[in-house]
Amino acid sequence: MRPMDTLARIKALASQEFTLDAQALDPAAPLDKLGIDSLSFIEFMFKVEEEFGVSVSDEDLKGIKTLSDLERHVAAALAACGRA
Repeated sequence: MRPMDTLARIKALASQEFTLDAQALDPAAPLDKLGIDSLSFIEFMFKVEEEFGVSVSDEDLKGIKTLSDLERHVAAALAACGRA
C-alpha cells in the first residue's frame, strides 16, 4: 500500500465525518484550521482505527496536529503489524 492510498482514505473519512471537501483538504493544515476540535478528532480516530484495523495510542494522539501526522501514524502502525 502506498502512503497516498492511506492519506486518500483518511481524507475521504474526514470529508464524510466533518462534511469537508476531500479534494480541498490540506493534509498539512492544523486540524483546528479545518474546523476539527479535539473531541471531534477523538471520535474520528475511532473511525480511522476501525477503517485501518490499527490502534493509535493516547500518547501518539497528542502529537497528531494535521492529517499528514495522522497518515504517518497509521502507516507506521500498519507497517508494525506487517500490513503496509
